[in-house]
Amino acid sequence: MDRESHINRNAICKAKVRPVKKGDRFPWREGAARQILLLLILPLLLTAIAALLYWGWQVVWQMAPASPQFSLHPANIEIKTPSPWVDRSAILQQVVHEASLDDQLSLLDPGLNERLSLAIADHPWVEAVERVEKFQPPRVEVTLRYREPVAFIRDNSTAGEYPIAEISLMDREGIHLPLEHTRTDAPSANGLAEVRGVPFRPPAAGDVWSDPRIRAAAQIAASLLDEWERLSLIAIEPTAQPIIGTNETYAFFLITRGGRKIPWGPQYLNLPGDKRGKDEPTAKEKAGRLKRYVRENGIDLDGHPHAISQRPPE
Repeated sequence: MDRESHINRNAICKAKVRPVKKGDRFPWREGAARQILLLLILPLLLTAIAALLYWGWQVVWQMAPASPQFSLHPANIEIKTPSPWVDRSAILQQVVHEASLDDQLSLLDPGLNERLSLAIADHPWVEAVERVEKFQPPRVEVTLRYREPVAFIRDNSTAGEYPIAEISLMDREGIHLPLEHTRTDAPSANGLAEVRGVPFRPPAAGDVWSDPRIRAAAQIAASLLDEWERLSLIAIEPTAQPIIGTNETYAFFLITRGGRKIPWGPQYLNLPGDKRGKDEPTAKEKAGRLKRYVRENGIDLDGHPHAISQRPPE
């Protein structure tokens, strides 16, 4: 090999071999480091974004109830269920005042329905709250079931020369119903059964009468309520003493408008001390017998001809 060829070969080798820099010794490690760094930072970044979104939502959630878009005024709470006896607006006014519902209310309050239900259900005239519905623009509609008066008791006390007559209504369970929340055009209490011969000691509105004679009379009145006036009845009266062998079970008489006293017999309250005989009919069974009697004979319980005979048999 001549000298010139050897020089050319060395030049070619030198051209192919490039010095390796310090940062270029392991180029694959740089890419791996970037991936590891990204994997470490990404979860922290996502956590920070989630925390920021949660904080923002909490701020919005706390500010939203105060917004007019969700603020509920008590005037926009409505009882939808009508009643011939109860003044719905008077009930709401009392409930709003006593339950502090005149404070700021919001449709976004998760406990609003329960709060309204408990407040309204506590009223003496309300038997049950069946539904509470929220609407937008802000308003609430309440559907409920009322207690129905079946009888009353009269207080015939006197003050000076003038008698003062006060009455108390009761439902079928003997619960005292207040008069102050009845409608001005409510039915007359004279169309209900009057309980006589029992001391006038009314409990607080919404409480049950403690006297077993009144509770039993309320059961009798409820069984005859649908045809009370057609039967020509006016009052229910217990015997002076309970039935022998019982503590709180009394016999009763039905008083007609003509003054007749029709024996009803004992009315049991199913109390622990009462042991009703197997042959003793229930209030519903006794009422059915009276109704069939007047239908079949075409008369009321005073013996007068009456249109009740035209009603279909039970």
